[in-house]
Amino acid sequence: MTHYFVDNSTQPDGTHEVHAVGCKRMAIDKQYLGDFLTCESAVVEARKQFWTTGSCVRCMDVLSDAETVRIAQLYFEFPPGRSART
Repeated sequence: MTHYFVDNSTQPDGTHEVHAVGCKRMAIDKQYLGDFLTCESAVVEARKQFWTTGSCVRCMDVLSDAETVRIAQLYFEFPPGRSART
């Protein structure tokens, strides 16, 4: 598992970048997201705070448009704080 952070400030295109621990591009003003197995999981967590979130191109794999759409769909299918009770 890897520690991930999200920048509190936006990039010129308006997105907040998610970085793995040790990334040289990580901003000083950042929030700790937690330990995740994949970048995709960290981006989903960051989108709870900042909807326009993307992964850093220098410290992790870039998500394709299809992956980004799928992550957004998963977030809406399973909103945080709600459990599926039968």
